[in-house]
Amino acid sequence: MVHAVQDGGAARPARRWGAAAIVLAAFCAAAPAARGGHPDPAPTATPPAPSQPPPAPTPEPSPTAHGVAEPPPAVAWTELRYAAHKLFLSATTTIRAASVPAAELAVLLRPPEKGRPVAAPADGAVAVSLASELPFGRDERVTLWLDPASGAALGGEKTMLGGSAYHKFMRFTQAGLYTWRSSPRGERERSLPPEDWTNRSHYLTAPALGPPPGMPVADPYALLYLVSAARLDRKDGSLPLVLLSGDRYVEIAFAAGGLSYVRADFEESWPGGARRRNGDVLVRTVRGAARAVGAAASADDVDLGFLGMRGALTLFVEVGTGIPIAFSGRADYIGHLTVRLTRAVLATAPAATAAAASATPAAEPPPP
Repeated sequence: MVHAVQDGGAARPARRWGAAAIVLAAFCAAAPAARGGHPDPAPTATPPAPSQPPPAPTPEPSPTAHGVAEPPPAVAWTELRYAAHKLFLSATTTIRAASVPAAELAVLLRPPEKGRPVAAPADGAVAVSLASELPFGRDERVTLWLDPASGAALGGEKTMLGGSAYHKFMRFTQAGLYTWRSSPRGERERSLPPEDWTNRSHYLTAPALGPPPGMPVADPYALLYLVSAARLDRKDGSLPLVLLSGDRYVEIAFAAGGLSYVRADFEESWPGGARRRNGDVLVRTVRGAARAVGAAASADDVDLGFLGMRGALTLFVEVGTGIPIAFSGRADYIGHLTVRLTRAVLATAPAATAAAASATPAAEPPPP
């Protein structure tokens, strides 16, 4: 159920679109052509050449907890960049993660006018920010604040420029989501910054069917962060999540599968170093099946609110870092879509590089 109030007008129904970083609605304009095109091939599990035998994976401990009920480990990265291509269209998104102190978080989180807000943690939060360049001149900027212990979404801010421009400020509540929305009123305001847009409304989205008791509610924008934090590259890993997508809750269960190799080509950097990785990467296949809360079984028509995809996701997560190297799913109008990693900024040097550096003896002083 959505309760909406619009400035200067009567009450109207409203809907929160849970689009994700690469908003595939832009591809919808090419829907007729896309239906006749060929889908992107999924990453192939191609083993290395016989002259370069694949390294044996190290023994993997069983996970000590499922989902994000326990504090997840810090992710291995501070920034990831992905790209998707379909026919003559392309889109990119850059994801960043950083800590937010409690004092700053208290200023950022706006109190909702209806509903009881999800409590903010006393020791601060994680900010997951996304910046996307979309087809047809559209740009999207999103910041989401998460509880680092539970993965619960606290609130967020989203700006879409170009096309149907709008700005949203969001605060999660115990019953759903409270949203403040603004958009340009007429062509004159399109050239103004979002804070000067005057077509404003605010509303509470409260789905009739709530999430399962005790399950924190996550946001689709945080999926890649949560998958990384849950370390689904480990054997038998799993991650059950509840997302608020549009005006209903969606359950999605990720399960770690087998190991394989996928071909990858991306830049990798860390404090004090950088390299280009072009070749086979050892990954674990992770699959997620979704269903609407209250439904008896998984369904292909469930809107994940994530990259325009529906029903199910397949991710290829690098063993050792937990970074999704690629992921794929089915999107409306364009069918199968594969999104690939093009850049990763690591928080620390890769294990092999750090070990080699520590084993290098210090240079001897020159002789007198």
